[in-house]
Amino acid sequence: MSFKLLDYTQKNRALFELISKMFSVVLENKYMEKKLIETGKRYRDLLEHLPVGIYRSTPEGKIIEANQTLADILGYKNVAELKKINVKELYVRKEDRKKHLEKLEKLSVFFEEFQLKRRDNSAIWVRDYSHVVKGEDGKVLYYQGIIVDITERKKMEEALKQSERDYRELFENAHDAIIIFTIDDETILDVNQRACEMYGFAKEEFIGMSLESISKDVKIGKSRIKKTLEKGAYHNFETVHYRKDGSEMILEINGAVVNYKGKKAILSINRDITERKKMEKAIKDLAYQDPLTALPNRLLFNDRIDVALEHAKRKNQKLALMFLDLDQFKGINDMFGHRIGDLLLKEAADRLKSILRKSDTIARMGGDEFIILLPEIKTKKDVEKIARKILEVIKKPYLIENLGFSITTSIGLALYPDDGESVDDLMRKADYAMYQVKGKGKNNYQFYIK
Repeated sequence: MSFKLLDYTQKNRALFELISKMFSVVLENKYMEKKLIETGKRYRDLLEHLPVGIYRSTPEGKIIEANQTLADILGYKNVAELKKINVKELYVRKEDRKKHLEKLEKLSVFFEEFQLKRRDNSAIWVRDYSHVVKGEDGKVLYYQGIIVDITERKKMEEALKQSERDYRELFENAHDAIIIFTIDDETILDVNQRACEMYGFAKEEFIGMSLESISKDVKIGKSRIKKTLEKGAYHNFETVHYRKDGSEMILEINGAVVNYKGKKAILSINRDITERKKMEKAIKDLAYQDPLTALPNRLLFNDRIDVALEHAKRKNQKLALMFLDLDQFKGINDMFGHRIGDLLLKEAADRLKSILRKSDTIARMGGDEFIILLPEIKTKKDVEKIARKILEVIKKPYLIENLGFSITTSIGLALYPDDGESVDDLMRKADYAMYQVKGKGKNNYQFYIK
């Protein structure tokens, strides 16, 4: 009896252990199922809250899975609505999908940029980070990936490209020469077509050349570059550059510090003002120069004598004023005409210029009258020496168009401060002295006598 009871108890224990194990397995499976559900929820939450579009699609184009962000990117209300669309219909260009899948077959994982159509048929640019999933037999099961909307970036890139195109068009078609060069050693980095035309260099010759090699005054150029770095720009300064043939041109330059390919450089806009300067000089010459002899006229002479007189007063120096009149000129001019007379005047003026000092000024007052300013005179003998030279050079024979002429001159002299302290006094007394010479037989000089 006791043996049977023991046997029964052992069988029950074994059964209990088996039931316990089965129950543990069930509990474990329930726990795993719960964890799996929780993981799935977290996965779905992650997908829905990612700021990028997520998708999974078949080779035929059916959308298996997607998140709301992708639906938003493509303009659909929800994922269910998006899933009704075949992927093929989303491509703006059908060939983009074909090329995309061909690359994906070879690379398995890569990214591609292309345009997709939104629900309202507007186009957007996307970047697709794709991955292909294949079965054991090597066949494609599905494609999965991440879609990023890059429309704004593409717009910025296009705006940047357009800006670059606009800049290059302006750069190349500018009326002025544009030169971009480095700050440290002034190496030329870029030039426009106008610069090539102005300077005579081909673009290939220009690039790498030093700006110093075409600058006449390097010191001024470096000074302007220094100021540019301090202020960021410089405006309307004038300098002289050399052309390829060695000729000079006067330039008006505007410049600024710019960013060129990631580094600071200087952009210089150079305008050729050589002709303008010539015209300005011509206009100035008309105002201050005798058109026949190219000597200073009365207006310029008055400016110079005012300056010389002030200087003489400050330095306690003397100066002399000479009035000259060509003695036989009127008769020659009346007999042979104004053309011959003009040529004779020009020859006489050239002779006078040739014997005077650089500091002296000779002007034509009109007709056959000249006036000479001699600053920084020490003694009367210095003045007399110059007067005798003038008499000698004027009376030498002239040959004008195969015609021989002989003329002389009468010279009246006045000294500062001996004969007066104002311009009017000196000019009046020198003129008076000249007429005294004429009255005494001409071809001589005389100081003013009270």
